[in-house]
Amino acid sequence: METALAENEAIYDRLWQGVPLVPHERWPIWADLKNELHRGPRALELGCGTLPRLPVSGGYFADLSRAALKRLQDHGGHSVRAAGPLPFCDGAFQVVCAFEVLEHIPDDAATISEIARVLRPGGAFFLSVPVDPQLFTGFDAACGHVRRYDAEALSAKLAQVGLHIERWTTQPNHFSALSGALIGGLLRILEWFPRLTLWLKRKSVENQLARSHVWRTTAIADSHRDGGLIAIARRR
Repeated sequence: METALAENEAIYDRLWQGVPLVPHERWPIWADLKNELHRGPRALELGCGTLPRLPVSGGYFADLSRAALKRLQDHGGHSVRAAGPLPFCDGAFQVVCAFEVLEHIPDDAATISEIARVLRPGGAFFLSVPVDPQLFTGFDAACGHVRRYDAEALSAKLAQVGLHIERWTTQPNHFSALSGALIGGLLRILEWFPRLTLWLKRKSVENQLARSHVWRTTAIADSHRDGGLIAIARRR
């Protein structure tokens, strides 16, 4: 577990030193987050690096990357370095966000339990993860993923700690075995070319910013068609 965390830290610490902060209003999820924050302004985001979906000023952020935490703090965020138990009291937040985070964490059950603990009753958990374990390729490995989720199993795992998915949508996140291996190998080569790596990350962010969300309440296993799941779960 310590090795996986160290590898993830190394991968993303390099990125967050060069990726600029994106204004939170530009993210497609912002309209939903804004509505939720009207119920209570205290919000926490996990592992966002320099790509927070929450407003930075006054927000709370937990990450491993010292580079990212410093930049968030410089813009008015409350930053803590944490990879285990969260240093907050029970029910501290109306909103917790973890976009593209859980797939990097070896002991995700402990993290999910902590998220449920720090959410107040009625609070919302916003998350995104890659789905369909059969789609795991060298691309996932190069990105530091330790798993792809079965969407139904993830929904059940969340429900065990009182987090119930209200609605979900998808985002493209899959490659064939061959293309995933090729792209994964390319990403590892690009670690030696930081400027090109940053350019590719910025292009990826631009693509995410251009997408719109169509929320669904149908069978969550359908998310496997696109390979990426975005969901909103409510704390009961």
